[in-house]
Amino acid sequence: MEQKILVKKIFQEVIKPGNCFHCGLCEGMSNNLFKMKEVDKIPIPKLIRKPNEKDIPDLKKIILACPGRGYPYNYLSKKMKHRKKSKLIGNYNDLYISSSNRKLIREKASSGGLVRTLLIELIKSKKVDYVCVLDKKKKTILNFDVLITKNLNKITNLSQSIYQTTPLLHKLKFLKKNKSYVFVGLPEHVASLRVLKIKYPKEFAHIKYLISIYSGTNMYPGAIEFYLKGNGINSLQEISKIDWRHGEWPGKLRIVTKNKKILSLKKFYYNYLIPFFISKNCLITPDFTGELSDISIGDAWNPTLENKGYGYSVVISRSASFSNILKSLNKRKIINSNLIDLKSTVKMHAHMIEFKKIGSYLRIKHFKKFGPVPLYDLKPNFVSNKRKLIEDIIRIVILISSMKYIKKIFSFIGSNILGLIFQHIRKIWKSLTKPAKRQGLTQNKFIPVNNKRLKEFF
Repeated sequence: MEQKILVKKIFQEVIKPGNCFHCGLCEGMSNNLFKMKEVDKIPIPKLIRKPNEKDIPDLKKIILACPGRGYPYNYLSKKMKHRKKSKLIGNYNDLYISSSNRKLIREKASSGGLVRTLLIELIKSKKVDYVCVLDKKKKTILNFDVLITKNLNKITNLSQSIYQTTPLLHKLKFLKKNKSYVFVGLPEHVASLRVLKIKYPKEFAHIKYLISIYSGTNMYPGAIEFYLKGNGINSLQEISKIDWRHGEWPGKLRIVTKNKKILSLKKFYYNYLIPFFISKNCLITPDFTGELSDISIGDAWNPTLENKGYGYSVVISRSASFSNILKSLNKRKIINSNLIDLKSTVKMHAHMIEFKKIGSYLRIKHFKKFGPVPLYDLKPNFVSNKRKLIEDIIRIVILISSMKYIKKIFSFIGSNILGLIFQHIRKIWKSLTKPAKRQGLTQNKFIPVNNKRLKEFF
């Protein structure tokens, strides 16, 4: 029976090999066939009933749009209208450095406050009826869900950056076809929706705009509990509030306990958690900037801007609509926005772009020895032996750090000590690997790959 074959395909190609992106598409696109459930704290789709013939159309959409199977980014980007091409950040129209001029929004934002400003503008101008964006649930700790709202106050007070694998597509079936929505997500969520919009334009016309947040490394749930143990706190029940990017940009991890104790750690210090909890899905995607979005937004890592404080966003406008919106907001002094060039845009995130574009290719090549992997339609033309060695070291570090007993040992070491050590190691590592990685990024050509995944879109 076809429905059984399709379900088997999802499990054999995505879930069992560990290629799941935890996006929630299986639940959001089916009629109570799948449910996202936690397995060792990680959200995984579970089959909750037997599939029947009525499920076949939904299952075909899930298989087509599943990020765990990879995407033909090069092919799909040609289906969108762009003025300029780039295989490093995706095709685009315009590039900007932007920030909100509204003090309240900028204070609450992780960087320049541009996402909130755009969402508010889209609602106020009636370009969309609702926004779909990840937010924390009230009165809960580390519990997040998609907020579907048009309430401007709720948009203003959205959660800041959330560094934890969380489903975003599980509520797709609740969106009304006679309303219009803007969806904010990570590159994989946006790519999944773009596939559906391209292949089924009438059925997904209600999802009008796609906004992507830059996404380099994400972490499995458990990272915060690990951090707390290093500070003598053994349960989330003792916590009243968590902010990932509290205070002046780039912000600090700030945790307030119920007895008013405050834990605080610089952003670049709490990156020490990454090797212990890095999610596999962020290791097997070449998309850092959200290449299939209408607009992509990330932190503007630039020494001049960093010294100013506050926060600034680097913006990739990939559609004429958002270029016009940005120009209008700038003219009305709601935002401050300045055009920049491709070289500056890449330089701000060259390390992570290389981690995705070159690193993911090497990691997928390694994982392919053990089973199915995501398939993409571009690959680097050449990777040096030095870069391959770098990737081998990264893989060994992640493998060792992810072991349960290693985590247990390190969880009892103070977070400030680990953060300081990690920061020094990180600086040394970047200086040693920068020549090989930058050379491989700037001088490499990315060539088309013809595979069975690409053929599914013809």
